[in-house]
Amino acid sequence: MPRNGKVLDTVDFHFLMQVFALSPYYELKTQGKKIVGIERRDAGFYGSTCFYLIREDGSCTDISFTKIFRVDGDTDDVLKALRSAVVPSIEAFRMTFRPFTYEGIICNSLADVDIDHYDLKFRELASIWIEQNGGVDSLVKKINPTADNNTHTYFLDEELKSSFRQFHDAHTHLRFLPKVINRSNQ
Repeated sequence: MPRNGKVLDTVDFHFLMQVFALSPYYELKTQGKKIVGIERRDAGFYGSTCFYLIREDGSCTDISFTKIFRVDGDTDDVLKALRSAVVPSIEAFRMTFRPFTYEGIICNSLADVDIDHYDLKFRELASIWIEQNGGVDSLVKKINPTADNNTHTYFLDEELKSSFRQFHDAHTHLRFLPKVINRSNQ
């Protein structure tokens, strides 16, 4: 299947519909309407793709394929909201990029690198902050509700965003790493 486009194959369509029916959000996403198509599109904010259900009235909504199979979707949502909270810090760091060589790998542009957290990895940092701020069960209630065509997960409370951003900036460091190195360590 191409990165973006309609699911045209009938077998694929029926398979995906059976999988999506397992989603805890299926009724919310379909709004009781028949689904007449499925498309895969860029998700935008996260730089990935997402499936979209096309309802019989022509409206559409995003639906997560992977969320169906996750054991702890609430933790994933809180982590996404935390990543969203630090976007200003990441963007400011991104502006400092200059070409460099790392272990013989030439990095000429931002397309060649990932931004990596070190001293404390992002998940370690997030885990500490989550524990200090009421835990996943408390924090997940402070995240934007799911809505049609919105793949961006974030905290509704600006103070919460600011709190994590300050904690993040005080307790970790950022660096540019070649994608091939950073992604081989994950």
